[in-house]
Amino acid sequence: MRRAFLIVLVLGIIAAVAVREVRLHRKPPMELAYVGLQGASIWNSTAEVRAAVANLSYGEPVQIFQRDGDHALVQTKTGVRGWVSSDSLMSSALWHGAALLNKETDAMPVQARGRTRARSNFHIRPGRQWEVISSAPGGTAVKMFARQATANVVRPSRPGLPSDSSNLEDWYLVRANVKDAAQISGWVLGRLISLDLPEPLPEYQSSEHINIVAWFEISRAVDSTGVIEPEYLVMGARGGEGRPCDFTLIRVFTWSPKRHRYETAFMERGLCGSLPVQVAPATTPGGKAHFNFSNVGLKGQENRQYEMTLTTVHRIDSGAGR
Repeated sequence: MRRAFLIVLVLGIIAAVAVREVRLHRKPPMELAYVGLQGASIWNSTAEVRAAVANLSYGEPVQIFQRDGDHALVQTKTGVRGWVSSDSLMSSALWHGAALLNKETDAMPVQARGRTRARSNFHIRPGRQWEVISSAPGGTAVKMFARQATANVVRPSRPGLPSDSSNLEDWYLVRANVKDAAQISGWVLGRLISLDLPEPLPEYQSSEHINIVAWFEISRAVDSTGVIEPEYLVMGARGGEGRPCDFTLIRVFTWSPKRHRYETAFMERGLCGSLPVQVAPATTPGGKAHFNFSNVGLKGQENRQYEMTLTTVHRIDSGAGR
């Protein structure tokens, strides 16, 4: 009698599981998702004792059929079905948003280069509250394209007090090559990025208490020894995070063939410039170079254009000399 009961119980459990699986297989998928940067393992159950069914790589699309706590029941294009961690998946909207961001940076001029100081999250928009596309370990090389001051919604001003610039944080739009993926673009908290400044820019930044936000090799000079030295256009600002302007001053460093050192050929202060800066460097040492950027002047928004020949820089747009 007891044996018959156990047989019936086991058969009942098997039948229940079979019915559940049939219902799950017939159930239409809830949504499409993509495997995130860390990849994902498909498991045969959500139990502690389980077996891996397959391993998925970054970017693989999966159909989600059910969510159970921190897990999701998925099926791959090849028909493999099982459970994965929900944290390993990106929504379809986030995936396509990340692809659009990559397209955007592909068409933008690089403003600076640097590295992550520590593990850094790449957000879909500037701000801690926005979804994370991926993360990169410390020391990852990045290219920087834009800056934006954004309110820290996680650390709001005290109730009853007006918000101020101390609640604003600098965010950089960057792109990096990350392991197991192609290029990843996203917004990273500015203080997590250390810019790789070429000589003599680190000394200038330190001695003048300037925060450099962008620099470009605008021309080259031939030293009296025959060595070719790069010359730089630099954008910077004084003060901490939360500035309304990306930069407030520009400076051009040229090489003196006789003195064998860098010297300031041009400097302009009192700006409220915005990135990106468009630069057409000289094609030959001492040749003509051009750069332009958007600036907020006394009469509002303006496009400032400059020309450089040898060590002479002057403004050439219609607002020059006014």
